Amino acid sequence: MKKIILFFFFPLVLLSQNNNFVIGINGGVYLANRNTSIQYSGFYNNYGINSIFNNSINKPYFDEYFQTQFNSQNYSIMGGEKDRLENNIKYNPSPEIGFHLGWVKRKSKFFVDVNFSNIKVQDFINIEVQNQNFTMSTEPQYVPISITGNEKRNMINFGLLKTIYEESNLSILFPFFVQLLEVKIDENFIIVNNQQYYISHNFSTMNFDQNQGRYGLGLGSGLVFNYFIDKDLS
Repeated sequence: MKKIILFFFFPLVLLSQNNNFVIGINGGVYLANRNTSIQYSGFYNNYGINSIFNNSINKPYFDEYFQTQFNSQNYSIMGGEKDRLENNIKYNPSPEIGFHLGWVKRKSKFFVDVNFSNIKVQDFINIEVQNQNFTMSTEPQYVPISITGNEKRNMINFGLLKTIYEESNLSILFPFFVQLLEVKIDENFIIVNNQQYYISHNFSTMNFDQNQGRYGLGLGSGLVFNYFIDKDLS
């Protein structure tokens, strides 16, 4: 993706010396669709939460932690957690930055936007622990375990912005663009007793430094409203 960005960016910067070209900086908030956030739930594949808790290397540390904190080694994932996370997990709003290049011709503008965003999923999984410490209650205690997913997204938009209405200080524009999207899973982990336990998404190598690249192609459109304020402040 970086090579593609450089391939388009440098020639367009040189062309921007022409008065018909514009160059700028993009900034905003990226709101990712929650559909793919489910892959960070810990139940998406066979190397998730159950695998971590059943791992023979991890189990002694978990046993010691729950014994020390809750006087019990009888613990399990609370029933219904898989469905709860699949129905509720989502990406957090994240900053988005990038640059804009455009070529203006009459009432139209052809443009290229290159934007970057690091997005995050943050939720929890309830662990059911029997026999609470310092109490004779037979009711289990529910302990939330943090789960986090970090993802990198690179986006290139190729589009056309057409002015469909213009009067005085108001203009309405119609954009249409094609988006090339690169998604990289950065990391996915749970935290127990301040220790991170990684969930693998790289099944061929079990490499926990995920950084897998996935690509997508999409279309976008909408309306853009511009209102220009021209006021003498002198």
